[in-house]
Amino acid sequence: MSKGYVKKSAEEKRKEIEALTKDIDKRVEQHFHSPEDMKEYLSFMGKFHQYSLSNTQLIQHQFMGAQAVGSFAFWKEKGFSVNKGEKGIKILVPNKTVPKFQDENGKWKSINKATPQEKKLIQDGKKEIAPSRLYFSVGHVFDVSQTNVKASDLPKIFPNRWLEGNVEDYKVLYKGMEAIAEKNVISIIAPKEELGSAKGVSYTLTKEVALNPRNSEKQNVKSLLHELTHAKLHTKETHMNYTAAEKEFQAEMTAYTVSSYFGIDTSSYSLNYLSNWTKGKTFEDKTNLLKEVHETSSEFIGTMEETLVKEREKHHSSEKKTNQQEPISPQNAHEKLKEGYKAYREKQKKESSNNVKSVFERVKAEETYYSTKFKVIKNGWVTKEEVVRLEHQIDSVTKKDEQGVIHGQIQKEPLTFKTHHENEHQPYFQKRTGIVKNKKDEQEMER
Repeated sequence: MSKGYVKKSAEEKRKEIEALTKDIDKRVEQHFHSPEDMKEYLSFMGKFHQYSLSNTQLIQHQFMGAQAVGSFAFWKEKGFSVNKGEKGIKILVPNKTVPKFQDENGKWKSINKATPQEKKLIQDGKKEIAPSRLYFSVGHVFDVSQTNVKASDLPKIFPNRWLEGNVEDYKVLYKGMEAIAEKNVISIIAPKEELGSAKGVSYTLTKEVALNPRNSEKQNVKSLLHELTHAKLHTKETHMNYTAAEKEFQAEMTAYTVSSYFGIDTSSYSLNYLSNWTKGKTFEDKTNLLKEVHETSSEFIGTMEETLVKEREKHHSSEKKTNQQEPISPQNAHEKLKEGYKAYREKQKKESSNNVKSVFERVKAEETYYSTKFKVIKNGWVTKEEVVRLEHQIDSVTKKDEQGVIHGQIQKEPLTFKTHHENEHQPYFQKRTGIVKNKKDEQEMER
């Protein structure tokens, strides 16, 4: 996307935003669930255990928005697994003690350990029985969002279906959303608490937003746009001017519009989300709500486009710079060798075993030089003897510079270039300096 992204005109942008918001708004009004969808959803929910009021409150307190929970064994039995690193939701598990009786010595024994004679006495009512009592232990369950269950495994109308999948140029798009946050003085932070099944959160009073670490890239793009809309429009000064439904309508409409503009279809999620929030609700001024959606969408798109264009230009500039590098030829072979060897020796001189970066820089410069050296000799642009002579000249100058004993101008020995290999039947001699001493060492070094 960033490599070939072309910015649209203001008019093109306006028309596309209007078309997108009109389309999703119309689809929300017509949205309904078929009896088949509802039957599938009820069947799915019927697979999960029913919990008491106290346990339901415990679950919601620890994992906001939990919808379908089961124990570790439950998920395993259904063919799924709990994601690594997930913490279980604590619940109270009711247990009963085993009834007890007194044996002939007056000691209380579990009824399970009664002898056949004692069991008969118990049945005949000749033994006093202490009835079982109820006690609670702590158990753990996991919500569906904490497992590897995919959206395709859930009914279409499941309220907490998560968007799945990666996004092309996700890092660039995320940079664009960071630019939106910076422009509107919004901070993107880590969640302050467990978000449960919520995909993101906007902290109104502090103008901060956070994403659920369980999100996919696609979910992150949609949810961050949703939360940024809340942070921009529904501030501590203005949020009381909107109902909860109106705020969610604006946030999801903006997220859907901006995502769709950049080729990310979130309709499978947004349609259900909007439908659940707007069902049975009447907005006093829907025109003004949509006007703010259009304005916010336009601003967000503009800011993200600027980031995409900058990344495209950066890529083209880098590509141009690479293409502009003069290739090695018979005419510049000597100069390329000289530059390469000097760069290698300079990096070698600065190399330190305590500085990993300096070692990598030396290795890179060394590989570049020896690649050039191999090419010019192979093509017959420079002989092996000439290369060795050049290396000796540079080493001599470097050594004198280091000792500070240069007296006058160093006489350079002229090089003669040939268009064919001289002494091509002689064995290939490769002079190595520094850490790598010979060909064998070079092969054995891990780079």
